[in-house]
Amino acid sequence: MGREFSRNLFRFVLLILAQILFFSQINFSPFINPYVYPLFILLLPFQLSRQAQLILGFLMGFFIDLFLDSSGMHTAAAVFLAYLRPWLINLITPKGTEFEVSPNVHSQGLGWFLMYLLLAIIGHHVFYFIIETAGFYNLFFLLLKITLSSFASVGFMLMLLYMFSKNPKRG
Repeated sequence: MGREFSRNLFRFVLLILAQILFFSQINFSPFINPYVYPLFILLLPFQLSRQAQLILGFLMGFFIDLFLDSSGMHTAAAVFLAYLRPWLINLITPKGTEFEVSPNVHSQGLGWFLMYLLLAIIGHHVFYFIIETAGFYNLFFLLLKITLSSFASVGFMLMLLYMFSKNPKRG
């Protein structure tokens, strides 16, 4: 339990720093805003209570908002993602499947994990960008921003996962 806690604390701090110091400072285009901090919420242990997930989602979003001065938008989107997460896991996981302690691209396989990541990030980005634009103003640009930002975010998340996670099958 202590090892899992320290791993998640390290991941929490590392993703906040990566988001604030790197990903939020790069101007890819007006339509591409990659957010990697939701990865913290998505990699939380399966058995973690819903309340704990919501609290951790709140804390992650709060710290991102604090440093990016985004008026609670990241907090709202992170809490939404934490709320959505258990439902999403149940939706895409075949009945009777047993997984390890937390989601892992190597253990669950790329297909399951990519579906999980894509659906979760699209949900997060739809929620976030609707709040950011204060509605459905200019729907074409909103959909373009959601789509491009979602694919950029998922791409960077997969890159980070493969760079910093061990494949137990390779030793």
